[in-house]
Amino acid sequence: MKNQSIHFKVGVLFTAFLGIILVFFSIYPLYKVQDILQQEQEDTLLIKARQIRNYIGVYEALFKEGRLPIPLFNQALNDQTNNEKGDIIRLLAKDIQTLRLSKDIYRIRDAKGREILRSSNFTDEAEKYFNSKFVQPDARFFYYTQINGVLYHGLNFPIKLPDSQVLYLQLAIPITYAQQILNSMVISFVDGILIILLVGILVIRYLILQILRPVKEITAAAQSITQRNLDLRIPIHEYDKEMEELVKAFNQMIERLGASFTYVNDFNSMVSHEMKTPLAIIRGELEMALDGDGSKEEHKKTLKGVLEEVHKLIKMIKDMLLLAEYEYKPEIFKMEKMDLIALLKETFQHCHVLAQEKNIRFELSTGRAPAWIEGDIIHIRRVFFNLIHNAVKFTPPRGEIKISTEISDAHVFVHVRDSGTGIPPINQGRIFEKFYRSPSIKQKRIEGSGLGLSIARAIVQAHHGNISFKSQVNQGTVFTVRLPLMPSYSHVEWPSGLENK
Repeated sequence: MKNQSIHFKVGVLFTAFLGIILVFFSIYPLYKVQDILQQEQEDTLLIKARQIRNYIGVYEALFKEGRLPIPLFNQALNDQTNNEKGDIIRLLAKDIQTLRLSKDIYRIRDAKGREILRSSNFTDEAEKYFNSKFVQPDARFFYYTQINGVLYHGLNFPIKLPDSQVLYLQLAIPITYAQQILNSMVISFVDGILIILLVGILVIRYLILQILRPVKEITAAAQSITQRNLDLRIPIHEYDKEMEELVKAFNQMIERLGASFTYVNDFNSMVSHEMKTPLAIIRGELEMALDGDGSKEEHKKTLKGVLEEVHKLIKMIKDMLLLAEYEYKPEIFKMEKMDLIALLKETFQHCHVLAQEKNIRFELSTGRAPAWIEGDIIHIRRVFFNLIHNAVKFTPPRGEIKISTEISDAHVFVHVRDSGTGIPPINQGRIFEKFYRSPSIKQKRIEGSGLGLSIARAIVQAHHGNISFKSQVNQGTVFTVRLPLMPSYSHVEWPSGLENK
């Protein structure tokens, strides 16, 4: 059933389960009816056997009172007078017939196993079966036997006479009527089971079709989706809760898939656009070198320019790959307990040289206590290096850059403030876009790939934080990074006292 449909599997399982239940609840009443019929048969056998015993007891009493002109009944049974015995047996047989035993088979034997009386329908086959059951004559027991193709319920019944003599009665009654009752019940139950199974299959088929309707809609939608209609969504009707969740999950998957396609298309467009310029420069430089008869120094200068462009391309490609990993491979982050204050102090020392080259005042203000977060030290350092590097690039000589920290609501906030040129309002909505560089930056020929802020934001978001900014033209920009503190340190209050460097 591995490759069968859910419709088929559920139908088979339901039919099998329902069939087992119906068979079980059919067997039980059949068993109870059979038990009742068996008990009724045994009661009937005992009643008839006791009536026969009573007749024999009456004859014995009459003989002892001398009311019959024949010897005692037990003497006749002992075969002391054969003629008188025959008279007694005929009288006894005639009386027993009043018990309506015409369809029954019976036989009476004495203690020596000699036959005293038998029914008129007692055949050789009946004698064969009765002899096979005459193994414990002194015990009363029931049994089933089949004689002449008819099923009988039999009884071995010892009859004790007052003078310690014992007679043995073997009596069997036909149970054809009981078999007919059971057979008719079996047929009725089988017919009922088949009808119930048929109705159950139709009902479960309808229910399965209704339950799986959203699945068919999802299948049809999935088969019709291409890169041109990723905006297709399955409408959420009055589905069951589980199916509604499935439809929502499918729509969310299509939404993510559409976003991925959009990202890939935009990424390809941006990459081709950004690589076009350096490749054109490289091509032009090489063509000039090949066409001209320049000196060795000119060729060396050309190769040096080509090498610079190649380095820019390599850096841009590395940044693109790194950004893709940040957004699609979160497992690259090696999270560990780290002190963000110590990391900022270390980054401050490394970036201090960059500020000194432009004679920029560089200041760090932090609390004395550590700010423990869970993060990847290498990538968190990259975030603040990018922000500080950007601040140095866009801050004029003798400007000011200040880094400060604060703790609030179980988060640590790091502010990187500069006194640079600021970001025009028209460009502020796009500074986190990949490869975006404002026209003013391009005019000033400030180096960069336009990926630094995108990389910084991806890293911060992977650490469950965010990055924001405020900027005014000619007054500077403040970038703020918010990161969550580790739970066991989120209650620590920020101590008084600042370090200024």
